[in-house]
Amino acid sequence: MLTGLSLVMRFFSFFPSVMDHDESTYMVIADAVRHGQLYLRDVIDTKPIGIFTLFAIFQTLFGKSILVLRIITAIWVALTAWMLYLAHRELIKDSSDSKNPAPVASGVIYVFIISIFTFYGISPNTEHFFNLFTITALFLILRYQGLLWIYFAGFLLGLGFMIKYVVLFDALAIGLFYLWRQVMAHQKWMYWFSRCALMAFGFTIPFASIWMYYRQLGMEDTFMFYSFELSGRYIINPPWYDYVVYIMDGLLRFLPVTVWFIFCSWHWRTIGAGLPLLSWLWGSLVLFIILLPGKLFAHYFIQFMLPLSLLAGSFFDKRRSPGPALAWMRKPFIGYSILILIIVVNMGFQKADYFDKRDYPSAAAAYLNTRLQPGDILYTANAPQIIYLLTGTSSPTPYVHPSLIWDKDNRSALGIGRDEEWNEILKKKPRFIIIKNNLKPDNPMLPVLDTAYHQVQTFGRELVLFERN
Repeated sequence: MLTGLSLVMRFFSFFPSVMDHDESTYMVIADAVRHGQLYLRDVIDTKPIGIFTLFAIFQTLFGKSILVLRIITAIWVALTAWMLYLAHRELIKDSSDSKNPAPVASGVIYVFIISIFTFYGISPNTEHFFNLFTITALFLILRYQGLLWIYFAGFLLGLGFMIKYVVLFDALAIGLFYLWRQVMAHQKWMYWFSRCALMAFGFTIPFASIWMYYRQLGMEDTFMFYSFELSGRYIINPPWYDYVVYIMDGLLRFLPVTVWFIFCSWHWRTIGAGLPLLSWLWGSLVLFIILLPGKLFAHYFIQFMLPLSLLAGSFFDKRRSPGPALAWMRKPFIGYSILILIIVVNMGFQKADYFDKRDYPSAAAAYLNTRLQPGDILYTANAPQIIYLLTGTSSPTPYVHPSLIWDKDNRSALGIGRDEEWNEILKKKPRFIIIKNNLKPDNPMLPVLDTAYHQVQTFGRELVLFERN
């Protein structure tokens, strides 16, 4: 059911070549890694290696089709929702009602809220993938007490950490909750200490393995820079009200789920302290790390969707009495009617946004595929880097995501020079350069495009293709 729901909810998002440039970067770098290039040397991004390794595995098993990778993401979302259902079921397994609808509600809520807004979940990003590791780890520590399962839960959290380092705060929340459960169960300190230590050990294994890999390549300093120092350089301090707007925007766009979350938090005693405590501890730590860098990107909020869905689903627990103001939401006829309406409306908007619009990056790639010769070099400049994947070419610069060169803040964090990188690209004499038609007057590409290149094609009002004279 969850897989079918996820596929239907995200159907029209399978087709465009670009929804978000981060996803394009993952695909292009994954393909480069599969062909022997080394991450952090030949191709560079600010993320840990995990997301590129995962995409490389997908491409090896299922091919480079963007549509197939989007379907995989939809199935991944459904698997995450299923593990959320299992974790919720474990948290309330002492309930006398074995057919409690709350766990199913949590899974369905997760699929819905992650499949409505482009940058809050439709466009695949790191959060989609590490969420499965974190929720699976939670399920394992709830379901099993054996040492091997505890170690494996920590190892899964470590794998998520290698997709994005913010998973450390998911791990901290899950670890603290596990500790609380053991103390409340009056376990001896040696029992819970040994298991917490084993979980922490499992968490370190993926990072230690990657560190050793780069160390034997003589790239230990590079690995440590991208792992630790770079993150500190990205922290900014926006005005306090930007934080408020970000949080309120994230919460209000998912009404009435937010109302259910607040209601279950306020009436926490109805089903006991465990589920509300976990959700608030987890949600608070996640919100802290989301807000800490000050960047406030929409896709960061996806990390919060797990604790949000977990507790919001409890609104449908039969032991709760929501009162006349909210009880209508739990009536099957009304509830199912609203769900069907949301699906239909959502698909209508997605069709208009993703399916009906002209796909200019694909059009540009199709045109280039009729012109490119073996050995030709293409530079996508500030245009969508997915064109590399669609044309079977490689980026002439290690910095695949164009913002790493052309955005001032990114350049400063990475310690690279814009003009120097542009000159390195020019030394490779790219035959084609494709740009978005919005270059600033001081951009060093403009003089070169005016003198050494000529315009050969445009794609809509957005993309302009130049060929070397």
